[in-house]
Amino acid sequence: MNRRPLQLALREMHAVSTARYQRIGMFLATMLLGVSGPFGTFQSFNLGQRLAYWACTVVACYLIGQGAATFFIEVLRPQIAQKWPRLIVAGLLASLPVTAVVLLINGIAYQHVELRESLTIWLYVTIATLIVVIALVSIDELIAGARATEGPAAAVAGASVPAVPVSPPPPIPPILERVPLPQRGRLLALTVEDHYVDIVTDKGKALVLMRLADAIREASGIDGLQIHRSHWVATGAVVKSHRADGKLSLELSNGMRLPVSRGFLSSVKAAGLG
Repeated sequence: MNRRPLQLALREMHAVSTARYQRIGMFLATMLLGVSGPFGTFQSFNLGQRLAYWACTVVACYLIGQGAATFFIEVLRPQIAQKWPRLIVAGLLASLPVTAVVLLINGIAYQHVELRESLTIWLYVTIATLIVVIALVSIDELIAGARATEGPAAAVAGASVPAVPVSPPPPIPPILERVPLPQRGRLLALTVEDHYVDIVTDKGKALVLMRLADAIREASGIDGLQIHRSHWVATGAVVKSHRADGKLSLELSNGMRLPVSRGFLSSVKAAGLG
């Protein structure tokens, strides 16, 4: 059995649970829903109970939904080549475990679950899941397109320039597709932590469950090199080299310092980084 979809789903859930912006978003959503009390929760619970109810619902649905969507997108990749049909089908399938989570929480909170209520919840969850999946992908493409069209000429207000053909933006390296949107940016380094690889960008970090060799392969297209059995760096991210006690380390544009091991010293010097 191919375990890759499950590994990617678990990695996505771990990344979401540890990313600062996602946690802030879940906290704000919990506070808003807890105070406003939609879907009859204002009448059914007091403020403390509403906050507890919505905290469980928001966190569980977001984690399960993110993991399930990632799992089904990967499972459907060989069967559905077109991106948007694949995302829609994955969103529909992901709504099923999310609905089960909501029904479980409601069963505990209300001590009963009615069939009509269950169908209504499933409908709401399906619509919400599809909107979230499509919105995240659309935002990702808009950001990538905006970065591709930025340039010095765009900063000159009112300048008249001749129309020139615009090349399509280069594809995003597969390794960056593993990074949540808030941390997705220019790749700086890949570092090993136990069985995980820390993907370091100019916007933050994302921890993924994979081997460094696989991560380096997915970073193909980005100029870089391995400097240690546990570290790979993008060449353009190196701003300075340091020597201490005969050992070389490289400083990246985000201030991070990574050691160069003896076995990779020659390739580092050949690249002009040592």
